[in-house]
Amino acid sequence: MKIADNINVLSNQSVTILTGSSSGIGLQLLDLLSKNYQNILVINRNENKTIPLIEEQLSKYPSTRISYLIADLSDQTEILKLTQFIKKQNIKVNILINNAGVLPLKRGISKQGVELTFAVNHIAPYLLSTQIHSNGSFSNNSLILNNNSVAHYKAEGNFDIFESNQYQNLSRLQLYRESKLANLCMTYILAEKFANDNIVVNAFHPGVVSTNLLSNYGWLSFIGFGLKFYGKSSSSSAKEIFEILSKCKNEMISSKYFSDGKIVKSSETSYDKDIQNNLYNITIGLTNSVTMENS
Repeated sequence: MKIADNINVLSNQSVTILTGSSSGIGLQLLDLLSKNYQNILVINRNENKTIPLIEEQLSKYPSTRISYLIADLSDQTEILKLTQFIKKQNIKVNILINNAGVLPLKRGISKQGVELTFAVNHIAPYLLSTQIHSNGSFSNNSLILNNNSVAHYKAEGNFDIFESNQYQNLSRLQLYRESKLANLCMTYILAEKFANDNIVVNAFHPGVVSTNLLSNYGWLSFIGFGLKFYGKSSSSSAKEIFEILSKCKNEMISSKYFSDGKIVKSSETSYDKDIQNNLYNITIGLTNSVTMENS
């Protein structure tokens, strides 16, 4: 983990955290947040991309306090380090936007041995949310917003394969679908668990957006090329997400799935309590060694 030189400007402040803001929707959303909120903390992986974009935001919005942490969100140890740092700095998280996500070009595993797509798209937002919560770092009436995908509708919800490492027969696209279903199931689980603490938890599908996610991805790159002409722009999607964020905060809406800016029904599988409970137990098992070491 690397820490920005100006991180102290966010100490003792109520802060909005955004992960994955170096390009696409995240970059556009960062601009809207910087314009409308006073304290922003960015968590990105690439320092070389992050520093100039933070400098640009500070130049555009000089009254906004903006800082960053550089971390690999596939690494559970780094997530625990950064959440402990947030606690140490007495940063109070008012909004957490788990925007970072991957559709890897190659198969891989995290440092903890978790399949890479599952580690970034599911484990990372879960661990960020729960560690900030257990550290007492959320402010009152706070919001967690998770970037999801309509891809979850085609997931099966057999999450045991990630615990037993039996996922090799799944395509990378199917792994992505399963990770997004897991992310959505956990959204509903945490919405229920955090309800008494005045923390609302929701998920959104950003729309069919022209981003770099599908570039250089075999035959899927042709879809990505087509989206440059027919897909929603990152800018319009970011505006839609910002409106969702504002609505959820103002009305304290929780446990909802948004698509095209509206509350819609997610897959039947995502509401299945048995599948949710199984996922929760598997997730605890996949993160327990790291969380226990740092407890």
